[in-house]
Amino acid sequence: MKNQLILSIIFSLTFSLYTFSQEAISVAVHGDGDPVLFLPGFANSSEVWNETTAKIEGTFEYHLVDYAGFNGKEPIQKPWLPQVNTALIDYIQSNKLTNLTIIGHSLGGTIAAYLAAELKTHVKQIVIVDALPHTAKLIFPNLTQIDYENPFSTSQLTMDKTSFKAMIEQQVKMMAFNEEKQPNIIDWILNTDRETYVYGYIDYLNFNATSYLEQIECPVYIFGATSYGEEQSRLTYADQYKTLKNYNLKMAPNSAHYIMYDQPEWFYQNLNLALNE
Repeated sequence: MKNQLILSIIFSLTFSLYTFSQEAISVAVHGDGDPVLFLPGFANSSEVWNETTAKIEGTFEYHLVDYAGFNGKEPIQKPWLPQVNTALIDYIQSNKLTNLTIIGHSLGGTIAAYLAAELKTHVKQIVIVDALPHTAKLIFPNLTQIDYENPFSTSQLTMDKTSFKAMIEQQVKMMAFNEEKQPNIIDWILNTDRETYVYGYIDYLNFNATSYLEQIECPVYIFGATSYGEEQSRLTYADQYKTLKNYNLKMAPNSAHYIMYDQPEWFYQNLNLALNE
């Protein structure tokens, strides 16, 4: 009886952890063919890929991921990003996704590199859209770890809605030149749980995928933005991806962070070349 009780408790804990990790993401699936997993950026919605999926040439099964706490999704407790990473691995493995292409924007691109290293037998190729393996190195080059509780977090958490919206609107103007798409991005962020936005971004900054790069064996396509100057952007990519064995870097002309919005035709053309190469 004692052994049965112990086994029952272990099973219950295992099941709970698996279920909890799955709550970190939700996935919509449509289409038929080799799987393509789409990972949006931070505080974004899978809707960011709506036009992209319509422009892809070929037959694929699309797996469109949304993260907990973003754009109205139910939040989870912190640490947020480790649960998202675990949930994505669970999802790929439990659904037996092989010959898989992962397309990730921003945070999604960082995660794509991590998944390609961890799930070599599943991943066929990855497409990284304006993302770095270690974003914090670019913003805070002298910091190795950022605590959840700090003056910046406090100011973001206590900021009133009007001030927060004004801040987000200014940030989005720099991240997307396409004025028609800016309201969508702003709405996704404003509809995001504030704690997830603040603490989740700290998780993102603390996540360093650099050590995983040398483990990646599949082809890697990187699409970079040029809003801060193409030469500087190329230097940044060369520095951050220097341990990656082989990758194809293409720079989107006259584009900010949301390349799929600022240079859609360029993006669709190069994405189709990668998918059908």
